[in-house]
Amino acid sequence: MIIFNFGIPNSGTDWSQEVFKKIWESQNYSFQVEEASTIEELTQVISTLKMNERMILTFHFLIEEAIEAAQDDRVRPFYHYRDPRDVVCAEMKHSHTPFSTAVEQTVAAYQEIHHALCLPGIMVIPYEHIAENAEGLIYQMATKLGVLLKLDVVAELARELREQVAQQQYTDATTTTDSLSAIQSVRIDEEHATESSVLQPLSIGKWREQLSQSEKSMVTRFFKPLVDQFGYDE
Repeated sequence: MIIFNFGIPNSGTDWSQEVFKKIWESQNYSFQVEEASTIEELTQVISTLKMNERMILTFHFLIEEAIEAAQDDRVRPFYHYRDPRDVVCAEMKHSHTPFSTAVEQTVAAYQEIHHALCLPGIMVIPYEHIAENAEGLIYQMATKLGVLLKLDVVAELARELREQVAQQQYTDATTTTDSLSAIQSVRIDEEHATESSVLQPLSIGKWREQLSQSEKSMVTRFFKPLVDQFGYDE
């Protein structure tokens, strides 16, 4: 079984990757984890997929090869999306991207959504559900993989993920206030880098606080069709 863990950048694929790992680990399954950061890397990984083995493949580019591979019933696609205005903010913060570039990249990313929704067996994961309904989401993700988790196991997985997010939030806070603590936090992260991804603190509606008035007006107007389609507040 191959998991396609993909979607809009900064919309929760890191969180979902950790969920998939924990689900399969709970079943004592062996599996591989691949993260494709470029189209070339994604093309290479897909060309060498072994459908009878377990792999979690995380990416953000829906290329033709991925669409073709997803037609195989051994592939489980999970698509992530988020309020495009928050995507712009996250891109500016985490990648130090200028506002105009972040807007352009978000527009380009959302152009793939209609192709993604047509994939057979697709499960769509709104970022807001990750932040507000983790347990229900984890349960649904597990059943999509053919795993029926006990409710207490689901609750434990959600608790572990909340702790990972809280640890990263603490690390981010100490980075800005205490350089020594920051160095220690980085060392801790490095020690566990092979075990878990860095989960960014979950936040909704940050665009209202982080963008200037003119930028807020621009993204609200520019992304109005998507905001209306997904039902986000203006």
